[in-house]
Amino acid sequence: MTVSADRLSKELISSLQGETMVSLISVNAETKYPQLSVVSWVHPTPDGTTIKIALGHKASSIDNIRSNPNVVLGVIGAGSCYSVKGKASVSEIKELTMKLCVVTIEVETVENVMFYGGKVTAEPVYEKTYHKDLAIKLDTEVYQLLSE
Repeated sequence: MTVSADRLSKELISSLQGETMVSLISVNAETKYPQLSVVSWVHPTPDGTTIKIALGHKASSIDNIRSNPNVVLGVIGAGSCYSVKGKASVSEIKELTMKLCVVTIEVETVENVMFYGGKVTAEPVYEKTYHKDLAIKLDTEVYQLLSE
């Protein structure tokens, strides 16, 4: 059953706290085909109307969003799978340990897209394969930036 809303539910906001894998679908600026990337620096606002994500400053998704602000986030959490559609904007480059851009997505619709009779019983888990201290430093800087 498909349920649609204009903001993230409290359960989905809770699910997006911390290190969560989210699919970002933008429209490729050159080919005009959908382009999928996976992001992990995700921060929803407490009211569920906005989601901020951080991307490396050279990510192709940045050019895509500047060309066409319509995006979809694919989220697995809160026991289901969701399509979060919205309009995105891209910040200027932020120079931290890594050069980043913040993508701010104004949520337009949130739709439960799980197949009938299905329920997610375990959310995706990943591990970072680069230097542990650098990962901690980057995460701290990025989540501070996203919460501004």
